[in-house]
Amino acid sequence: MQAIATEVELAPADPDGPGMFRCAAPGYVIALYEAAGLRDVAEWDVDIELTMSTPAQYWELISEHVSPAVMALEQVDEPTRQRIGETVIANVRAYSTDREVKIPGLARCVVGTK
Repeated sequence: MQAIATEVELAPADPDGPGMFRCAAPGYVIALYEAAGLRDVAEWDVDIELTMSTPAQYWELISEHVSPAVMALEQVDEPTRQRIGETVIANVRAYSTDREVKIPGLARCVVGTK
């Protein structure tokens, strides 16, 4: 989204609306679980990697399947879309090896007992 934001003015996300990161803040889901009556609630982060064959494959995934990116890209012409894609691909090359691209990430896990 950073590469898109260099070309398109993105509206700020509604913190209470649906979205990919709505529940991302530490403790957010814990509060929901506890409000639902769960006990022994625990939360932890797990390092993850998104593995792709090439940086171009990553761009294809993002530009075609990540809703905020798809919607933002619908607002731009083809040359702008091309510039954004080139920027994303160049940035993702930092995570490339000879065989694959491994993009680091984080998953938050939350459990509780009813």
